Amino acid sequence: MTPPVFFASHPSYYPEPAIDRGFLLLGQWTSQGAKWVKGEEIDAIVQHNQSLLKQQLRSFRPDVCLAGNLDFLQYDAEMLEQALTNRVPVAHYLMNEKPNYNAEQTPQQPTFRLITCSNWVKENLQAAGYPTKTTQTIYPGADVEAFYQAELPERDRLRIAYASLVAPYKGADVLVEALTLLSAMGIEFTATIAGGTLQPDFVAALKQFVEAEGLQTSVEFTGVLSRQELTELYQTHNVLVLPSRFEEPFGISQIEAMAAGLTLITSGTGGAGEVVAEHGQDGLLFESENPFDLAEVLSSLVNAGEEWRAIALSRTTTALEFSQAKATEQIEAVLLELVALKNSVSQPLPIKLHLGGKVAHPDWKILDIEDRPEVDF
Repeated sequence: MTPPVFFASHPSYYPEPAIDRGFLLLGQWTSQGAKWVKGEEIDAIVQHNQSLLKQQLRSFRPDVCLAGNLDFLQYDAEMLEQALTNRVPVAHYLMNEKPNYNAEQTPQQPTFRLITCSNWVKENLQAAGYPTKTTQTIYPGADVEAFYQAELPERDRLRIAYASLVAPYKGADVLVEALTLLSAMGIEFTATIAGGTLQPDFVAALKQFVEAEGLQTSVEFTGVLSRQELTELYQTHNVLVLPSRFEEPFGISQIEAMAAGLTLITSGTGGAGEVVAEHGQDGLLFESENPFDLAEVLSSLVNAGEEWRAIALSRTTTALEFSQAKATEQIEAVLLELVALKNSVSQPLPIKLHLGGKVAHPDWKILDIEDRPEVDF
């Protein structure tokens, strides 16, 4: 089989490495959620970031700015406004449900553009009152080249992979409970739960449950895997389960696994459901937080034969739709459009009126030739 062409050339015109990691963060993620810095440290970090951005705008003189996750870099939209005020167009690529600024703080300049990682995110923004007239959905590109396998995995039995943060909101417990149901049905399987955690007690509880059910020889917990190790994991598995109970903005792991030939079974929450065009055609859906439904969907593959193979074969079309090459081309098109828009809009000149303390006539037809202080509007 001739492998599909995923590759595209996007050469850099700048010396490498072209990365400055000088920005400071206003917080970090912990097992209890977002933890923000406090007191005077906040103002110091904000001033540092604004000063560094000002310096970069002056020295680098960018044609356009692509902004990513700004949650821990700013409180409102001040950094976006700073770039826009300096006549640098900005495309804010939103990978979360909402940005860190509210709808009223969204920049109004025509050279600002919101990009969403899924239609679900775009619809949520619109419902929350964000201006979305020019908002465009561009699905994040997965590294399908690295994960692609020419041959489909063996479908001799269920070999199930989970690859995500191991946390309650990601639904790892839903999968583990479904595995106990498969075991009770006498269905042979192995499962690997790969991923780090911010809640070690939760992982310990899952392991204890697995042992109590006598599944310790069938279920393995690997912890965090490198990209290479994840690639190797997919080479030995034939199903990926994404059991998230959280409304996922998207879900790149789904694309990576499908590129490797794994059959996707997903709860389809949020934007994650946009990966599966039709249940039973290019993936399988189950009800979120329902281990019984998940077990039923998993068990349906055991005797599916050619139907299972047909679902797995659809991965090429899906991988092409969500490849990095396609995403890069779409993002480049938006950035070029913003640059062209900036160049087409002339810089407005300030209006200078010499009022000299007089009351302006309603029609503003004032002639004052005396030397007066200028007032810029």
